[in-house]
Amino acid sequence: AVDMLVDIVTSNGERALRERALFALSQHSSSAAGAALRTFAENEREPTELREKAIFWLGQRNGSDQAEYLRGLYRKVGTEELRERILFALSQKRGNGNEAFILGVVRDPKESMEVRKKAIFNVGQMGFDIGQLAGLYSSLDERELREQVIFAISQRREGAALDKLMDIAKSDPDKELRKKAIFWLGQSRDPRVTAFLAELINR
Repeated sequence: AVDMLVDIVTSNGERALRERALFALSQHSSSAAGAALRTFAENEREPTELREKAIFWLGQRNGSDQAEYLRGLYRKVGTEELRERILFALSQKRGNGNEAFILGVVRDPKESMEVRKKAIFNVGQMGFDIGQLAGLYSSLDERELREQVIFAISQRREGAALDKLMDIAKSDPDKELRKKAIFWLGQSRDPRVTAFLAELINR
């Protein structure tokens, strides 16, 4: 069955059929199926969209070796689309060094701005506590990245998230970042926010 699916995946046939074959491989627990998905994901001659599908399904397979493989693949692929897909796949499984890897991407000035912003989005989805997000905010210099951290914090419902947004709105030296924090605070119905914004207006 695996050999037949590999033949379909690597053919020049209809894309929808190839996608279904990739899915079928992902549901097969054998090492041969996993190896076939990896080979396909690495093949630069295949369409990027299908390689993204293979990466997604690799991320759904169990085992710490999958995370290690995807982290290694990240350094090999040449397109932002594939790198972003790998980051998403890694973000779906906490542990095995995935958090540290994604944070490394965020902080790496050699990465493109879009990839770093996408990494921050993934960090926000991984359940990092607000203290960790606040520390990330302080460690970054680029306004675009800080804006992305503000957004990640704004999506959290803990009181500590509002505290951090209020701190930024009140004290950050960058006016544009203060405005971003105020915007997201304005989406909250928490009475503390109402009082805080009134205080800002009346200063």
